[in-house]
Amino acid sequence: MTTLPFSFVELDLDDPDHQTALFNLMNAYMLDRMGCEKPLHADSFQELVRGLQKQANYIGVLVQNENEYIALANCFVNFSTFKMSSLINIHDLIVLPDYRGKGVGRFLMKSVKAIARKIDCCKITLEVRNDNQTAQNLYLSEGFKECNPPMYFWEATIDRA
Repeated sequence: MTTLPFSFVELDLDDPDHQTALFNLMNAYMLDRMGCEKPLHADSFQELVRGLQKQANYIGVLVQNENEYIALANCFVNFSTFKMSSLINIHDLIVLPDYRGKGVGRFLMKSVKAIARKIDCCKITLEVRNDNQTAQNLYLSEGFKECNPPMYFWEATIDRA
């Protein structure tokens, strides 16, 4: 495994460079086969930033290699009623294709864990596609496991006026 000089930084939604990194990394994710394979429309840029700025529970984690942002975790702080403590949910975990297999995803996971410890969370949760074996292998190696009993991720679309 190649060791790269990367570091993590918490995303600042007021920083134009971070906003651009957020958009570019989300677009890369959308174009990926694990996304929807369609680009994020440029007119969605400010909508994405404004929407996240409204979320007081949002934590974005960027991984930087020299002057390039190469990975992103979009996380949200939630609350476990069973454990009566805060938790972090990783909603998106993105590593640019050129940096996959180089330890960036593992570094990003460790960075999110460090933030979770810092804010005294009881656990980290995430969703993963059942056909994304690469991501599942990373998560397993980082101490994640399938919920017991196994859980399904369901959704209901809400018509917006």
